[in-house]
Amino acid sequence: MTTQSSTVGSGAATPAPLLRVTNLHKAFNGVPALRGVDIDVLPGEVHGLLGANGSGKSTMIKVLAGFHDADGGQVSIHGRELRSPFGPRGLRDQGMGFVHQDLGLAPAGTVLEHMALDAFGDAGAMRRVDWAAERRRVNDLIERFDVGVDVDATIDMLTPVQRAMVAVIRAVGGQERSSDADRRGQILVLDEPTVFLPRHEVGLLFDLLGRLRANGDAVLLVSHDLDEILQVTDRVTVFRNGETAGTRATAGSTRDDLVQLILGARDEHVAKGAAVVRDDRPPLLSARGLTGNRIDNLDLDLYAGEVVGITGLAGSGFEELPELLYGARRARAGEILQNGETVAKPKPISSMRRGVILIPADRKGQGGVLGLTVKENMSLPFLTNRAKGFRVDWKALAVQAQEACDRLNVVPPNPDAQFGHLSGGNQQKALLGKWMDTAPSVMLLSEPTQGVDIGARREIFKLIRAAVAEGMTVLCATSDYEQLVEMADRVIVLDQGHVRAELNGDDITKDALASAVYAEEAS
Repeated sequence: MTTQSSTVGSGAATPAPLLRVTNLHKAFNGVPALRGVDIDVLPGEVHGLLGANGSGKSTMIKVLAGFHDADGGQVSIHGRELRSPFGPRGLRDQGMGFVHQDLGLAPAGTVLEHMALDAFGDAGAMRRVDWAAERRRVNDLIERFDVGVDVDATIDMLTPVQRAMVAVIRAVGGQERSSDADRRGQILVLDEPTVFLPRHEVGLLFDLLGRLRANGDAVLLVSHDLDEILQVTDRVTVFRNGETAGTRATAGSTRDDLVQLILGARDEHVAKGAAVVRDDRPPLLSARGLTGNRIDNLDLDLYAGEVVGITGLAGSGFEELPELLYGARRARAGEILQNGETVAKPKPISSMRRGVILIPADRKGQGGVLGLTVKENMSLPFLTNRAKGFRVDWKALAVQAQEACDRLNVVPPNPDAQFGHLSGGNQQKALLGKWMDTAPSVMLLSEPTQGVDIGARREIFKLIRAAVAEGMTVLCATSDYEQLVEMADRVIVLDQGHVRAELNGDDITKDALASAVYAEEAS
């Protein structure tokens, strides 16, 4: 396959790569996950890595990190060829650092303790930490990269972007201590580092990446956010079905160019169509004077046949609204009506009985059980109906789960697959299928496509729009403006728990949403 590439730095010859992966293979139980992928990461560049869920991105990173052993292929760092298996530390001692999506930080630990643990975690049990020297080293890193945190602050005292930046400099500092490269360029791998960051703070993390680039280091940035990739990277490589679909310079590339590489076809937007909102009938869900930790005296009506988006800055209250309406979070004041019935203190079990369901943002921690199979996860709402005495009709539940997997295009379409082994997009489709089989009238969504690739996003949007056309109402709380443009019939913008603005129909654009969210006053 022809691969496009570009130099980093105008007019300069292409430098030798810091990291070169050639013809890398990996299979699980005979099923190929990597079919000979290739990627070069150059010094002084931020290199994007894109691909649909299940394309092989995470598998390659786990091979480099020592979590999996490759079945074949070559990996070179600074021109030195290294052979898998790389051991439990992976390629950290050769100048690679890794920051995973969940960051791997303990809330009660201090910044200094985390940095020391990363630096001395593989030392012998009898080795003592020179805390004075370690404090000087960490303060030097914080000052050099302009992170602006106190070394004695605990992680739970930091903002989300400060936590991400601490994870980055921890990886960089660990490389500097352990690398046998004499301050040659280092390689930092970031796996979806902005997924859980407030949108207005993402730029601070990107500024840090720019300082790493200026230092001659390289960053491999894994993301599903195409705008993010176009904004911050120099080149981008796309994996598709375990193979390298192509590499190209970011400058001059468009979203459509990247989508075509990811999907193998041009992007096809889901047409929302004209909403048939049944406001001639009582709303399916209402709130009057609703007050929570952030939400303050909010009135809201959701009607059959519409998707209502809720957005705002971090802390504006949009994040907690679905849980308040569902009863997963206790309201301080106010009244909620579910399908016309006043509910003083809603609880999840009573909400489900009234046809109100919630799909939380944390699908791994709250939405599904990673250690159970897809069938077992999808059967949880139906166990009572399918039980006779102490026996559960697992055969009927298996048929139901298989039908849902086929209908929703869950990959692999195997109900006996472990839920935790599915990609993020397929986990989300399985969760949607589980709850749609309960025939809900109200669906509350929190960041429904967070960490989901563009192909799965399209499928999820189609599922939601089809359900709304049948008379369901959907509330979607998200900071993803593009998602709201594609899916919502109206969008409510919150500020400090109050409604700042409401946009409808064709007025819902990314620019209009950004203006409403960031404006001093609602337009």
